Amino acid sequence: MYSKMFIVIFLYFSVIGCSNREIHIVDGNGKEIGECTAGYYLHFYGLEDSIDYMLYQCAKDYINKGYKISGVLPLDRDYTLPKHPEGKPWNKKLAMSHFKSDKITERELGYVLAATEYEYHLKMLDAEKRFAEGSIDETEFNKITQEAEFIWRGE
Repeated sequence: MYSKMFIVIFLYFSVIGCSNREIHIVDGNGKEIGECTAGYYLHFYGLEDSIDYMLYQCAKDYINKGYKISGVLPLDRDYTLPKHPEGKPWNKKLAMSHFKSDKITERELGYVLAATEYEYHLKMLDAEKRFAEGSIDETEFNKITQEAEFIWRGE
């Protein structure tokens, strides 16, 4: 009995805050020319909005060139990040505090969380590449890692 209840609780908490979605980029003849995929795990606020934001970021250049989207992506939304009330760069800690004090909506929170995590990953990929090539040393790599962590988490 207890083992079944533990399994149900475990499955419930492992599914909460997890989602992914993909869209397909198609030309005027309906031929697929690419796809975009976005997903998050343990993302409790603005989950679907974060996914929409990342899918839009992936697809926007194609949309501007006249390609069509196959799949779910609300194209009538404004995906612009909200301006930070104090003029500082966004990070997760600041975004959560502004969300909890009703200064930004859950949708805006989702966009900010997606954007800051994406910026973190781009900085880390670049740093890892430069470190592997030998163009930066371990000290510089660690400095970049700390800066990237602050951009994402605010800590």
